[in-house]
Amino acid sequence: MKLKKMIALLLAAASLTAILSGCGGNNQNDGKVQDDNNTGNPQVSGPQEPGKSQKTNLVVAQVSDAITMDPQKQGTMTTMNILINIFDTLVTRDENGNLAPALATEWKAIDELTWQFKLREGVKFHNGEDFNAEAAKFSLDRLLDPETASPIAELKNVTGVEVVDEYTINVITEAPDPIIPNKMVLFGGVMVPPQYIGEHDADYVAKNPVGTGPFKFVSWQKDSEVVMEANEDYWRGAPAFKDLTFRVIPNLADIVAALKTGEIDFVQGLTSDLAASVENAPGVKIVSSDWIRTFFISLDTAVEPLHDKAVRQALNYAVDKQAIIDNIFAGNAKQVATILPRETFGYDAAIEPYPYDPEKAKELLADAGYPDGFEVSFDGVTAELTEVQAIIGYLEAVGITVNLNVTDSSTLVSNMAAKTASPLYYMGNTGWTLDGVSNFQSYARSDRRYARGGNDELDSMVDIEETTIDPAARQEAFTRAQEILKEEAYFIYLWQKNNILAMSSEVDFIPNKNGVLWMFTAAPAA
Repeated sequence: MKLKKMIALLLAAASLTAILSGCGGNNQNDGKVQDDNNTGNPQVSGPQEPGKSQKTNLVVAQVSDAITMDPQKQGTMTTMNILINIFDTLVTRDENGNLAPALATEWKAIDELTWQFKLREGVKFHNGEDFNAEAAKFSLDRLLDPETASPIAELKNVTGVEVVDEYTINVITEAPDPIIPNKMVLFGGVMVPPQYIGEHDADYVAKNPVGTGPFKFVSWQKDSEVVMEANEDYWRGAPAFKDLTFRVIPNLADIVAALKTGEIDFVQGLTSDLAASVENAPGVKIVSSDWIRTFFISLDTAVEPLHDKAVRQALNYAVDKQAIIDNIFAGNAKQVATILPRETFGYDAAIEPYPYDPEKAKELLADAGYPDGFEVSFDGVTAELTEVQAIIGYLEAVGITVNLNVTDSSTLVSNMAAKTASPLYYMGNTGWTLDGVSNFQSYARSDRRYARGGNDELDSMVDIEETTIDPAARQEAFTRAQEILKEEAYFIYLWQKNNILAMSSEVDFIPNKNGVLWMFTAAPAA
C-alpha cells in the first residue's frame, strides 16, 4: 500500500507545469584565450540601464547561509553564491558556457606543465590594494598552503606560481592538467588581497571579506542575512542595484511566501509545485533553465549489505526515476546514467540509465541473501524531502526499511567530510568546471574526500582524465569510468534538474548553467 499511496501522491502533482528554456555550450580549453578588446566579462552584456522601475535594492533568498566569508576556506555553492558577488575570479564563463576573461584577460599553455595567465590592469581591491601578479600569486599560494586547510581540491596538482612581470603569472603543475583555466572560474580562481589578509587574523578575515567584485561587504548576521553595497568603482562598471542582500530562510515554502509579499525579490532552485503556486501571483515571474546540478544517493560500500554489488544494483532498479521526474518535478529534470551531467566534457550518451525494474531489484536482493530486504539509515536535507520521501517509498516497496534522518545541508556536508554520514544520503553536485573532472574528483576516486567506494581500475581512469592533455584519450577514460560506475553501482543514479527561478517582476536576471548567483547581471526590469 505504501507504494500505491506514494504513486498517488506523485500523480496528484502531474498537472504542474513550468516554463522551459535552454542554454547550451560546452568548452574544452587547450589553447590561448584572449579578451582582445579588454571589455571585461562577456557572460552578459552587463547590467541593463534602469527603465521605469526605480528599484535600487535586491534581496536574494537562500535556504542556507554561508559557511564562512573566507572564499578559500569553503567549498559549497551556497557559500560561493554569496562570495562571488564580493570576489572576482581569474576566469569566468559567457552566456553559452564558454570560458571568458575576468581578472585574467588571456591564458595559454606554454608547455605541458605550465599555464600562463595575463592579468587585467587597473583593478583594485575594495580596500584600495592593487590587483597584480603578486596578489594573484599570493591568492593561489594561500589556497595551496596546508595551513589554510582549504577544502578546495581543484588545484591539487599545482606546485607553484611564478611572477613573470607585474601582470603575468605562470601556474606550474606537477603533472599535465588539461583544465587549469576551467578551475579558475569559481573556487580555484578567487583572488584575495595580500596586505589585508596579512594585517588581520583568520577569524577577522572569515567575517569581513574584501575582494575586487561588484559588491562590497557591509555586514553578516549569521543564519540571517549578508548585506552588501554596490562597488561604484568596479572595473566592469557599477552594478545596477545599489544594495544587495542575501537572506537566509530555511524553508522554501517560507521563501515563496516572502516573494509573494515582496519581502524578497529572488530565489532559485524551487520545486515545481512551489513554482506553480506563484506562477500567476501578481508581481512574480518564473524562469526554468538547463542546469548542470546532478543528483544521486551515495552508498557506503563499507557497510553491509551495501558492500555487495548486487544489492547496490538492486537499489538502482528499485527507484522509478522517470515517475518522480514527470510527477514531482513536472518534467523539469532528466535521468542520468552516472554522476555526470550532459553538458560536461566526458559525458557519454551511449551509457544508459538503470531502468525501473522492481522485480529485478527483488531478485537481486534475494540472490544476495536478503529476500526480505534489510534496514538502513538515510540522510536527507529538509528542502529536498519531497523527492527523498518518494525515493524511500520505492525502496520500501522492494522490502527495504529506511530510517530517514532529516538534516540541513551544512550539517550533511560536515558529516560527509567526517565520514559520519548515514549509509545512504541524497546529494547534488554541480561539476562547475563543466568538465567531468569536477564530478569525479571528490566522489569517484577511492581515496578522495567524499568517496565511499571504488576500485583500482576506476582510480586509474580518474588519473588519466585528470592528467592527460589529449581530449580523445580523456574521453576514452571518462567513458570507461562511467561504465565502471554504472556496473559497480557505487551510487543510486537519479537525475539532472532544471533550475527553476522565481523573481519579482521588477527584476531581470539571465540564469547561467552553473546556477551561480552572480547578481551583477541582475537589473531593474525595463
